[in-house]
Amino acid sequence: MTVEDEQLVIKHTITRLLAMREQSLHELALKLRQRNFNGELVQEWLNKFSCADLQSELRFAEMLARSRINKGLGELRLKNEFNQHNISQDIVKRVLQDLSPDWFELALQALNKKNARQGINSAKEQQKYYRFLQQRGFSAEQIHYAIQSLKD
Repeated sequence: MTVEDEQLVIKHTITRLLAMREQSLHELALKLRQRNFNGELVQEWLNKFSCADLQSELRFAEMLARSRINKGLGELRLKNEFNQHNISQDIVKRVLQDLSPDWFELALQALNKKNARQGINSAKEQQKYYRFLQQRGFSAEQIHYAIQSLKD
């Protein structure tokens, strides 16, 4: 395959991937490396797409944050996903500030969705729900708030 052919294939591959959904630069680079494209050409085309605002880390971060918040995941889990996609801390702060979710209420909603509405009566149930919220990425304070709200 000539360099021109490879460039064309890279361009079309990136276009196809971005047409499906927003993707991070890290994610695109990984997918293109798996297809054994020339690393320098991949980086060149990723820069072109980024400069033309066809690929945006900010749009990707907003999409990811909204999606995960709607699934009932907490701030810690969301920040972990941002780290996995190599999203800068500036973008993370901006997205979380723009969305400004109430993590305490989201933790309570997650418990309500888990059928804890009838209340938490035993220490065993409390531990079960604590672990559930912890796995979803909520902080200890947020978990305590949600559990106490259902106990009262």
